[in-house]
Amino acid sequence: MIHLIKKNVVIITLLCSLWSCSKNEEIKVNDILIQNIDKEGLRIPLNETFLVEASIAPGNAERGGITYKSSDEEIFTVSAKGLIMPKKMGEADLIVKTQDGSRLSDQRTITIERPSIETIEVQGMVDGFLIVGYNLEQKVMINLLPENSTPLVTFHTDDASVFTVNEAGKALGHRVNGEANLTVRAVHDPEIRTTVKVKVLDLTVSEIVMPTHRLSIVPMGGTYPLRRELTILPAIAAGVELRYESNRPDIATVDEEGVVTAKGRGEVEITVSSKDANPVQSTVSLFVEAELSYTGWTATASSFNASQGTPGAIFVDGSSPFWHSKWEGGTEKLPHWILVDMKAQQMITEIMINRRTTNNDLRKGSIEVSENGGTFTSVGELNWGTAPASDDKRYVSFPKQKVRYIRINVTESNRGDNASINRIRVYGASE
Repeated sequence: MIHLIKKNVVIITLLCSLWSCSKNEEIKVNDILIQNIDKEGLRIPLNETFLVEASIAPGNAERGGITYKSSDEEIFTVSAKGLIMPKKMGEADLIVKTQDGSRLSDQRTITIERPSIETIEVQGMVDGFLIVGYNLEQKVMINLLPENSTPLVTFHTDDASVFTVNEAGKALGHRVNGEANLTVRAVHDPEIRTTVKVKVLDLTVSEIVMPTHRLSIVPMGGTYPLRRELTILPAIAAGVELRYESNRPDIATVDEEGVVTAKGRGEVEITVSSKDANPVQSTVSLFVEAELSYTGWTATASSFNASQGTPGAIFVDGSSPFWHSKWEGGTEKLPHWILVDMKAQQMITEIMINRRTTNNDLRKGSIEVSENGGTFTSVGELNWGTAPASDDKRYVSFPKQKVRYIRINVTESNRGDNASINRIRVYGASE
């Protein structure tokens, strides 16, 4: 009996030893390896996908599963097998974790960028040809699909004696009436390409006809497509490149495509000239109002008559509502004030105050400005005197300065203590 017990003890001890040894030899995960994305992250075009290659170390670890997660699924999602599927342009993190309870994780920044080119179209074709000017350099205009594709393409000619084209897509004709082929290829995939026929013609410009109607830009930062308004003669030269120059870049600038951008209030002249050997030119004037946007602005006042409008009514076009000093239930005495908060400092150069056209109660006042709402500086006086109600606007101009707050002070009225303002307009200036 004793011998049997000893034998069982030996067997049990041996089993326990074997079990313990097996437990100690369990191989656990100690690292995650993201193999095809480096530490700096990865950029993926919006119209492409990417399969993440990740593994655990050591490779023979038990319970070595991996999970994938996107920190922002509006930017991209990722499948259980690591396939990244872009949703919109932006940046988010790819988070890779183990499933064995060790809580190991790693992550990479994924940037979803403009989509890759799928289709290339050459614009401005005439009767099956792209017309290139003899001895005249001009840009080959292309349209890439999908919209907002990364504009990385190369340009090639099959006969440089007819025309040449540089890396920027500038074509130059060398033989009048010569014909050759132009090929445009996507850099990311040369198989995505288009080829068109090119004909070289004499595109010397004889006249640049400007629009005859008044040209203006109202909002600060607004644009005017001047190139679309021009008539180029002869008609065959209509597509040639032109030079543009502004005589007052502080009022408006103009880019190489002929788009004018408002930078400040005033009148500006834009000169347009051809690029051929004997250039012709023409000049047009634009008036730029450079009116600021009033979105988000607020106004407070020393008093207001609620039945006619709040102080904020001065930002709204139209004869009603408007700001009026309090008179219902008791009249507030002069002087009155109204304070505008633009919510951020902006460079301005002129302010217009429009009183009501139904009466002439506003007689005299002043305008003060401030960067911080503490210290105000006067920039000009308002004086209507006894002018009729139809004479409703006064402009106060001053050297450009950075301002957040505008205070309008009403000191005199033609109708007792009553004062009202229908509209304020504020005009910006370039930095």
